[in-house]
Amino acid sequence: TSPRADAGIHTPGPSAMSDEPSGSMVPADKSNWNAILKWSMAQQGDGTSGAPPAREISEEDRKWLLDAMASGFVDEIKRMKDILTCIGTGIDATHDVEEIDARVTLMEELCDRVSGVDNGGDLHTLGGVEPLVRYVASSPHAKLRAAAAEVLGTTVQNHPNAQEAALGCDAMGPLLRMAAGEGTDAPPTDAAESSTDDDDASKEKTLVKARVKALFALSCLLRGCTKAQEAFQLGDGFALLKQCLRVDHNRLRTKALHLARHLATLNMKYMNACVESGYVLAAAASLAGSLPRVLDAPVDTDTFTDEDIERGQVREAALRLMVDVAQKVDYAVVPKAVDHLRSAVVVEAINAVGKAYTRFGLEEKETYRDEMTLCAQLAKMFE
Repeated sequence: TSPRADAGIHTPGPSAMSDEPSGSMVPADKSNWNAILKWSMAQQGDGTSGAPPAREISEEDRKWLLDAMASGFVDEIKRMKDILTCIGTGIDATHDVEEIDARVTLMEELCDRVSGVDNGGDLHTLGGVEPLVRYVASSPHAKLRAAAAEVLGTTVQNHPNAQEAALGCDAMGPLLRMAAGEGTDAPPTDAAESSTDDDDASKEKTLVKARVKALFALSCLLRGCTKAQEAFQLGDGFALLKQCLRVDHNRLRTKALHLARHLATLNMKYMNACVESGYVLAAAASLAGSLPRVLDAPVDTDTFTDEDIERGQVREAALRLMVDVAQKVDYAVVPKAVDHLRSAVVVEAINAVGKAYTRFGLEEKETYRDEMTLCAQLAKMFE
């Protein structure tokens, strides 16, 4: 079934409700919630006189009222089933632009619906996890892989049964490969034969976004799920995260740092794996590579760009990782942590960002207060 044909829930547009009295209790607009309110108020009078005499509601008015109220509710289960039916075919096929956009729109709606705790549990009982994993594993379009990974992550988040269902569909492998950057972005079937530099830049952006969504899904799958954590380690996930930290993309680095921090604080086994994988050193490199723009020229906080915000997110994520390792590691069990935390790479990164902070104005200090607190906390540990 094509998403174009069956994707939407069609509701009549609003129309004006007549203010003129009529012999019928039914307002002109039979589909608008506002009409119900106006109709109800009209039955109560203007409040300046006694209550109007009660009138028996006609069968026609009763039917209209029930239909109008029912139109304001959506059967969530049925709607999710409809979406799954629409996107469940042609998963590994190439599509034209309109078809890709239609499927992405449906997945975005599905993601909104499963964000409710109850619906997240419902989706996996409907068999919705399996097609999402298939999209991640085999769709030739990066947009569809990214959209599916986001729905999958939202579905398994805080849902042990959904996590089990995803692992039962072998979701770990495809997600790890997607996060590692495997997979291309096939052009739509109706795309122009020749590509421009803008097309290439857009494709690269789409591929990186897919990697970010894969890391999101991995984070949700790993949280609170021992079986998933073991599968992650067996799949060489720690090496993958280190690779992500080397990519010159702020959002990808931030996601990887948050996931590394979560893993490091699970237990000493994973803490050791994180230190051995060089996450502390990688975090320091990320910190040094994302210094505030204030080092180059004074920054007006009114002109902060998305790049400034994203670089700040990288710095804060890197500092949180290093602070948590420093506070929670058992140095007797993970002795290498001492060497990494006191390495020249870490010390120089902290000094560089500390120098930037001295150039901040009051507004900048307020904006980056949490980050500066973390940096001061980490620096104090070296005293």
